[in-house]
Amino acid sequence: MLQFKQLLNTNYTIVRNINETTHSFEPEYVYSHKLGRGYEGQADIYTSKSTNQTVVIKTFFPWTREEDMPKEIAARLQRDYNITEKKWPVDITATLRRYNAKSSMADDLTVHPIDVFYVPRTEKELGPKERPPLPWRMVLPLYSSGSLDSAAAALAYLNLTTADIDFLYRPRYKTIFEALGRMHTTVEPESNATGFCHDDIKLDNLFLRNEAHEIMVGDMGQTRSLNHSYHKKWYDCRLVDAHRAWKTYLVLLRNSSARNNGTSEFDEELMAQTTDWADAYWNWLESDLTLPQHMVPELDDMEEEEEEEGAGAGNSTHGFWNTTPKSTINFPVYREGRIEKVAMGREEAFRELEGIKKELTEFKKARNAGTVGEWVPWWWWNATSPVANKTVEYELKVIDGAHLVGLEDSWW
Repeated sequence: MLQFKQLLNTNYTIVRNINETTHSFEPEYVYSHKLGRGYEGQADIYTSKSTNQTVVIKTFFPWTREEDMPKEIAARLQRDYNITEKKWPVDITATLRRYNAKSSMADDLTVHPIDVFYVPRTEKELGPKERPPLPWRMVLPLYSSGSLDSAAAALAYLNLTTADIDFLYRPRYKTIFEALGRMHTTVEPESNATGFCHDDIKLDNLFLRNEAHEIMVGDMGQTRSLNHSYHKKWYDCRLVDAHRAWKTYLVLLRNSSARNNGTSEFDEELMAQTTDWADAYWNWLESDLTLPQHMVPELDDMEEEEEEEGAGAGNSTHGFWNTTPKSTINFPVYREGRIEKVAMGREEAFRELEGIKKELTEFKKARNAGTVGEWVPWWWWNATSPVANKTVEYELKVIDGAHLVGLEDSWW
């Protein structure tokens, strides 16, 4: 539910002023630096004066899809500020929504905003040659561990196997299917919606909540209700979400593992179905086609389904996401001037990885600034270019004509 009545009683702000010289939103948010830019908006780093918290503020471009804002918000704008705005970005609505959250914010599996505010339009924010942005801003948490693609970028230098990466992330990644399942089953009477599809699952839209690499779904700019007209050529957008999520997990395995040897290990295992993750993917694609809300059920629910359905479709997918491979992996570390492989569990491996990620960030900054000198991290020598495999890369595509279950055949 959107819970906009709660929104109106919190510290969410309706109007702020931007300092066109410093780009700070006065009096609360002080500008730091740019973070990134996508099709619908630009993300920048700010500091909150009241909390001293580092946050992300998303600016929406003028071509961003909009929809009617809640009547309470529109009425408050007009009553308190004489602003007649009636629409705001879909991303705000979708990010504010609690998707079947259980008991508290801690149970949320999607990114939730810290603040939402309105800024009078100005021609100078994005440059004189660009149209002014939409007046709405959304303040989001800055996750210090970044997104899942940042983890993959660091892991690529360590020459871990696909089995190692699967050990690390399978228990974490199943929450993506749970989050999508919650979205698909959320009922919102206000908008006559009986579920929502994310439609943009990819590595850089999956955020690491903490240094233990628990994953949350973010970037809701493409989120639409199941009955939205956008889906008129889709026979089931929920299956599109499931297929995107599966492909993204495979991309994570491929991009993270054994970079020094190219990607031949992953490619061979995927096409020959010689691992349980490859077998589970092809079984899902060719026979299971279970929706995310049925892929990682609670154990009691799964037992009931198995009793009713026997060994029918979906059980292999259930078994995959509800099991944990291995007990430890041999993780490379640098100790007393030499590289060693140390047996460690998931939590310890993530702590080591966080250190490598931070070192990678600093190393790239130093290289770009020309100040790196003779400093070369111990893991840097193992970096080589991946080997292209058009068959595998086409199978793993999630955009631009990708084969996605849930789209009509004419779209492939």
